[in-house]
Amino acid sequence: MLTKIADNLYKKVVPLPNNPLREINAYIITGERNLLIDTGFNRPECEEALRDAFRELGIDGADLFITHLHSDHCGLAGKIASENSIIYSGETDGELINFEAGNLYWRMLDDLFIKYGFPKADFGRNTDIHPGRKYCHKERFDFTYVAEGDVLKYGGYNLKPVLTPGHTPGHMCLYDEGKKILFCGDLILGTITPNICIELSMENPLKEYLNSLKKVEELDVKLLLTAHGTPVENMYLRINELYKHHKDRLAEVKGILGDQWKTGYTVAGDMTWEIDCKNWDDFPAPQKWFATGEAIAHLQYLYFAGEILREEKDGIYYYKNR
Repeated sequence: MLTKIADNLYKKVVPLPNNPLREINAYIITGERNLLIDTGFNRPECEEALRDAFRELGIDGADLFITHLHSDHCGLAGKIASENSIIYSGETDGELINFEAGNLYWRMLDDLFIKYGFPKADFGRNTDIHPGRKYCHKERFDFTYVAEGDVLKYGGYNLKPVLTPGHTPGHMCLYDEGKKILFCGDLILGTITPNICIELSMENPLKEYLNSLKKVEELDVKLLLTAHGTPVENMYLRINELYKHHKDRLAEVKGILGDQWKTGYTVAGDMTWEIDCKNWDDFPAPQKWFATGEAIAHLQYLYFAGEILREEKDGIYYYKNR
């Protein structure tokens, strides 16, 4: 479905088959040059949806802005971009996007999760089941890197990049100060809370994420355009809900820890999750990955805040309350 949001601004809901997210909101700004914000997975269903949107709008192609490194946002960039397209991203995630096009990124990410307690897979590497790897781009991109202070002018919009790390190391939003519009990627979502997960080059992602929420809270935003789910009517109210969610999560994690040394994987198994499974053993493998990553993010926040202890044993991190 293609929805007109404002003059020269459209939303295309792109399906994400066999994925709990179900779909991604890609945004298209039309004008002398067109701009596509995020792409969907490297899957034919995603490509078909975007091609349909281009045909409906009567455009041949577009420049691209990638909010962050996850494959549901950048996986299709190599196929949807033409040889004349400019592909924008922030430098931090742009470098990681090009790094994840090869095997080394995924090997290092797998080793990182094992260090935090995720069990070694019997079938190869845990990242073999990661949807981000399955539907990742296969090529490196010649990015045009943008930074705060730059302005991208498309279709009457003056879009300023806003660096908002936490969900990924270099997540970026786009903000039109005059129109009070924020394209927020996965920084803020309405129907779910964004996954905050340990990542290469980011030891304390939750702290970075909470700082990013505080940063955008200072902006004057009337229209928030999220990458997934239904619209958020009041950005400031939703930010307060996200603060409370993570405050509650931190308290839950401390309660689970007690005075026994536990890994992030063990803690994740005792946390509450909105997944229709009888127990932790029944969790789908990809969801165990994301749940463990979120548990680790909360443990690391507490550790760096001095509220809990961390100890390395046989190359694996364990945590307990002070």
